[in-house]
Amino acid sequence: MGVAVLLLVADAVIVVVAGLLLVAVGLGTAPSPDSSRRVHSRDTPVLAWVVIWGVPVVAAVGAFVYARLRMPVTAVVQGLFTVVCGLLAVAWTRMLLS
Repeated sequence: MGVAVLLLVADAVIVVVAGLLLVAVGLGTAPSPDSSRRVHSRDTPVLAWVVIWGVPVVAAVGAFVYARLRMPVTAVVQGLFTVVCGLLAVAWTRMLLS
């Protein structure tokens, strides 16, 4: 149960930071008032895609491992974290492709 609480706190911090970064980058890519162009380039580095989609994959693997170790509470916490990371990854992808 202690591991689940620690993971819950760590996962919450990760989700909040990712959400703040999503908002910050989204505000930074808003159209500038003097032109209709966006500030960022459409060329997104491969490393960014690896990070954006790698975190949900790693979280899913973690949830699977905890389930196999018969740690149900921890597996549920990691499963919920996987879902939130997946939603954030979709949001990041939509933002970067727009």
